[in-house]
Amino acid sequence: MIGRRANTPNSIRFAARQGAPCSATFYMNELQKWMKALYPLFLLLQFLVFPCQSSNKWLNPQDVDWKTFLSQHDMVWDKISAGYYSGAILGNGLLGANIYAEDTIPGAYRWSIGRSDVTESREGEQALFHRARLSIGHFTLKPVYRIVSDSMRLSLYDAILQGNIKTEKGNINFQTYVDARQNIIVIETQATKKEQNYEWIWTSETAISPRSLFPQGQSAPEDYTTHPNPKPEQLKDGNYHFAIQELYSGKVYITAWHTQQTGSKYRTLVTVSFEDSKEKALATARQTISVYLKGDKTQWEENHKTWWHHYYPASFITFADAKIESFYWIQQYKLACLTRSDKLIIDLMGPWTTTTPWPAIWWNLNVQLTYSPLFAANRLELSEPLWRTLNEQQATLAANVPVKEWQSDAAAIGRSSSYDLYRPLQPELAEANQYEVGNLTWVMFYYEQYCTYKADSEELVNRFYPLLKRCIAYYSHILYKGEDGKYHLPLTASPEYKAAEDCNYDLSLLRWGLKTLLDINEKHGLNDPLQTHWQEVAQNLTDYPVDGEQGYMIGRNVKLKSSHRHFSHLLMIYPLHLIHWEQEENRELILRSLNHWIGMKGALQGYSYTGSSSIYAMMGEGEQAIRAINRLLNGYIQPNTLYKETGPVIETPLSAVTSLQEIYLQSWGGKIRIFPAVPDSWKDVSFINLRTEGGFLVSGIRKNRLTVSVQIEATVETKCVVQTNMNLKKMVINSLNKSEKPEYKIVNEEKGIIEINMRKNEVIYLSDVSFPTIAPPYYTLHPETERNFFGGKRHKELAERRKKKE
Repeated sequence: MIGRRANTPNSIRFAARQGAPCSATFYMNELQKWMKALYPLFLLLQFLVFPCQSSNKWLNPQDVDWKTFLSQHDMVWDKISAGYYSGAILGNGLLGANIYAEDTIPGAYRWSIGRSDVTESREGEQALFHRARLSIGHFTLKPVYRIVSDSMRLSLYDAILQGNIKTEKGNINFQTYVDARQNIIVIETQATKKEQNYEWIWTSETAISPRSLFPQGQSAPEDYTTHPNPKPEQLKDGNYHFAIQELYSGKVYITAWHTQQTGSKYRTLVTVSFEDSKEKALATARQTISVYLKGDKTQWEENHKTWWHHYYPASFITFADAKIESFYWIQQYKLACLTRSDKLIIDLMGPWTTTTPWPAIWWNLNVQLTYSPLFAANRLELSEPLWRTLNEQQATLAANVPVKEWQSDAAAIGRSSSYDLYRPLQPELAEANQYEVGNLTWVMFYYEQYCTYKADSEELVNRFYPLLKRCIAYYSHILYKGEDGKYHLPLTASPEYKAAEDCNYDLSLLRWGLKTLLDINEKHGLNDPLQTHWQEVAQNLTDYPVDGEQGYMIGRNVKLKSSHRHFSHLLMIYPLHLIHWEQEENRELILRSLNHWIGMKGALQGYSYTGSSSIYAMMGEGEQAIRAINRLLNGYIQPNTLYKETGPVIETPLSAVTSLQEIYLQSWGGKIRIFPAVPDSWKDVSFINLRTEGGFLVSGIRKNRLTVSVQIEATVETKCVVQTNMNLKKMVINSLNKSEKPEYKIVNEEKGIIEINMRKNEVIYLSDVSFPTIAPPYYTLHPETERNFFGGKRHKELAERRKKKE
């Protein structure tokens, strides 16, 4: 080289001067040594100088091979079991089907049909009778010959059930799906010659509140029992069949079906209409099927599959435990079966009706837990029926206030209701623990999550805020000032336990409501004339009743003396986070309260363990959190992941999803906590596009028990406070879609807290210096022996194997 010094590594130049071997091999070996030594520096320089060159693509759920991934978690039945809790469940947010072996007819199979909005619809005060959910009916398939074997598989990815029934003389193959977009249930069968004459029979259920079948509970009112619904009738018109049920209220629901035969194949289309007259119900049912018949059946099925294929990638998450991962994704499937953005509030059954004492919506825990997993899962739209109904029924919520003079500014709801939300509070039943004041305020906590996770200030200020003001106004009406100068509450109910003055259930919700109103008023400059009153009450509200040995009490002078399944007295800890683990002065009290509550066995139920799991996750105790979830899965969850307490109650499995999300991501108090409670036993996990407060979409990859990368996408321009267990000294932070370097500051290096100024739609990538490259979603498939845990016989086999391992 002439005129300048060659840029040759010193060791190579030195070797040349000393007459050392100068072969090409020698130079290559030396160069490789230097490249290896300098590699980390090169990576760091690459990110510092060329922040967007590492990749022009970020972590995206669309990159997942969803068909393969979800196939691990299909529900599989090696033998089709009998009973509601063993069936294959399908739905589209309104219509539903549950398929299982008949438990009363040997050698037969049931297709149970449901529709979520079919209710008594009568006038009257008792929602559990006058407006109760009603069972509709079922088809029975009875093969001609004795059954040798049977099986079925529910594809989560396609939301289609396929099965086989083998008899001594032939086979019956079947396929069923509830169309994702149309109110049609498709049932297809193909039978070999000697089974082509199998029986296919419709049976209508008696149109009566299922609550009536549980004499140990509330007695049916006289005006209900003396006016039974008419008996159903059936009508046939060509290939159309109609099962007609007129109701005393004047409403009519009709199950209609149409069967086509092509050789050995039968295709039955089923719908359920619910209208104000028999003529309208018949016309609606016929029109629904007719439209479907005119379309191409292959295209209908493809449209159905496409809807589901687009549904799943809203977010992605993996777990080191195959059973837990299967459970999580089956719940995501169930959520889209239960509701859609344009459908109804989820009650305790969804579209899968059966005999139950709970044929309504429960407001003292069930609704709250049911909707809790939607926000982090980035499925906000599925919660919209609840918020829409609250806003549409504000006059009813006001009418639920028992004092007429208070109805102008207050709102409330009692223990249970139908879709009309009518359930007045009953202060006269306070001694009987029936006066549940805080239910609507607790629902409003999740309404706030909808607004803040969506970063929707318009919804927050114009709809959420006025309704929360009404909730807190009710408390203001019943508050009184004691001789101690503090505000106190009269006798109110602590759900599932006992009434108390200064009940912690209500004190927690009142404190949260006051704080939330004041925060919104200040942030949005509303200058609300009530702000002085709210501040005065918040500053002078009595403390939570606490026992020196037990921790938080039920209320003033009421200790927790017996096993209690509900965590109603601990709402200030979870989910409200008014008292939390990051307040070191409160840690001992939190632990004492948790241990006393969950340590008393006898009345605990499945949601007791989901509640405790979430508190453990807040404490950073991942192993304890997962242990609680496994108690739920091993002791309470049914083969098809439904859950029962006398009858089906939908919320508990869904609340477990929230607990699992909180092991990976927590968002409260203005801070996002990434991987706050992952068990040490889980080496490699990942999630993509879980949603948080502020409208952020957050992704994280953890390898060999270390967080190696975090991705944050902002849907609005705002500050983002993040806490991660990454080593901030070795962390690189870059914008993946903006040319400027991100603006950020380290708030607390020891605790891993940073604050980032994020621009709208910006994607920020935080990584360990040794893991700079954005890879496709980091996950591995589980071993074959651990897949498809839920379903029929396989569920029992795997459960036994797991117990032995534990």
